[in-house]
Amino acid sequence: MSTSATTIDGGHARRLFVVANGSRGKAYLKRLGETGYDAMMSWDSPDARTKDSVLGEDKPGRAFASAGATARSAMEYDNKDDSPKEHAKRDLARQMAEDIVAALNTGKADSFALVAPSAVATAILSHVPQDLRRSLSRQEHHDLTSLPVAEVFTRLDDLRRGV
Repeated sequence: MSTSATTIDGGHARRLFVVANGSRGKAYLKRLGETGYDAMMSWDSPDARTKDSVLGEDKPGRAFASAGATARSAMEYDNKDDSPKEHAKRDLARQMAEDIVAALNTGKADSFALVAPSAVATAILSHVPQDLRRSLSRQEHHDLTSLPVAEVFTRLDDLRRGV
């Protein structure tokens, strides 16, 4: 394989490594000929980390007598949480997917690896078009966002090597 086929501007590999959780994430490209990675994209959604009560969302009160009642609350959900916090998480997953798709479409990356908790990875991938999902080279279900940068790089190196 020629050098031009495996590098992009600045001497980086062509696989984007996305490390995310429900409220933040970063996308890295591996430096060629050097140790480490460079952060190419960053996402942050403070509302996705905020307590529901701060965002004005509290658990519903009772609408029935407490003794002997069978209903649990005054509200029923259709298996989808519509709290402001969940909206922020869904918006962040959509934004991450849009940025990943843009990087793939513009040629900044040929493939991507996704390291995120299962629910977050599923949410991100649900916004990636089907024809670009084949660009997903690897998926790991871990939350590495709170680790020190050196540890994140070590884990990404292991992921790259298939360890």
